[in-house]
Amino acid sequence: MPLMHYKIIEILEKNIDSTTDSHYGNLSILIKNDHIEAEAQVYSELVANKLAILLGIPVAVGVPAKFSKTNNLTNFVSLIAFEEGKEIYDFTKLDHRDLELPQNLREGVIKDMDHLQEILKLIRIYPKEIAYLTVFDYWIGNQDRMLNFKAEINTNERGLIFAIDHGSTLLACSSTINKSLEKLEDSKFPKFHPFQKLLSPFFVEEMIERIKSIPDWSLELATIFDENIGNATIADQYTLFDMLKKRRSFLQDQLSLIL
Repeated sequence: MPLMHYKIIEILEKNIDSTTDSHYGNLSILIKNDHIEAEAQVYSELVANKLAILLGIPVAVGVPAKFSKTNNLTNFVSLIAFEEGKEIYDFTKLDHRDLELPQNLREGVIKDMDHLQEILKLIRIYPKEIAYLTVFDYWIGNQDRMLNFKAEINTNERGLIFAIDHGSTLLACSSTINKSLEKLEDSKFPKFHPFQKLLSPFFVEEMIERIKSIPDWSLELATIFDENIGNATIADQYTLFDMLKKRRSFLQDQLSLIL
């Protein structure tokens, strides 16, 4: 896959203490925090991002951040990709085109979703990345994938593809932490996925095995911090750690229903 770059807003003064000719600067970012519809959004974004990177899933990198004026508030900051010079199709935009449905669609494909023509093209170019992403979504309880990715699709060659926005997953897949845990407890959640019936079984199986092979110590490092993260207490974090171990045990059955 091509190297994913991030967008520099400005390059500032030189770091006079540097021995590597470095400069200060600012990157383009998107800032998120906990809110009424996602009580644990910051924590969930952080964990989803760490897990995705651990598993080799292409996602925009995000980091915890604080602002000097609100220094007690932890934000999740997603770095914005540098898209200039690339023809990246934005699936996040609403698609109001009235297109004729493609012929011979498999039973179970969501026929009324936005960007269907482009999604079918996406599947042909990136079968591995799409299968990986779908399995990951089922594991973390992401029923909000419908528009949250971008990719180069104006070529038959593999270019840049990346997923964004995991603020409706894990302890934020519902408005409160308790409601989110109830959803995660359900082996039939998520109920659907935009890529259902469009996946390569081989790559799906590969990612299931990769998730099952994560050692507990790695999963613990990705889910448990030494402090509360926003509204997610350390106790909540341990609960999610146990829940993710449980959810990966029924991944095989979940994915068999959408292949």
